[in-house]
Amino acid sequence: MAKTILVPYDSSDNAKKALKWAVDFAKLTGLRLQVMNIQPSFRTVHAKAFFNRGDVEEYQTQLFKEATEGVDTMLNETGVPYELSMGAGDPKECLIDFVLQSKTTENPVELIVMGSRGTNPFFGGVLGSVSYAMINAGVCPVTIIPQMKEHDQ
Repeated sequence: MAKTILVPYDSSDNAKKALKWAVDFAKLTGLRLQVMNIQPSFRTVHAKAFFNRGDVEEYQTQLFKEATEGVDTMLNETGVPYELSMGAGDPKECLIDFVLQSKTTENPVELIVMGSRGTNPFFGGVLGSVSYAMINAGVCPVTIIPQMKEHDQ
């Protein structure tokens, strides 16, 4: 049974910093990584009227590839066992469902490592809406990697 660190990844600077931290932690502990990028579901009345399911899935895959460009290469170089996957829908729900479903598999999620803020510009404050939701969900321990300040860079 390989315990897993779940790393939500949206290509933001915080997500990159969280992934690097998770890689270093995985090397120390022998845990594996599950890096997950979540795309919008596009299941709206307008999207259904104008686009077929195949077009939507193709677009989600394109966005996934753009968001995770270079991640496979970087992770392969680390030697840490990992899986890179795409989810679709509300990020909070996708992550919680993934953690809960993993509890019955060979690779249960034992820890979530994520940046304090993602790419959504509409939420202010110290924590983004997804990191805040993951802490409050209580499905497993969460390590929040703080947002980089200009003077830290």
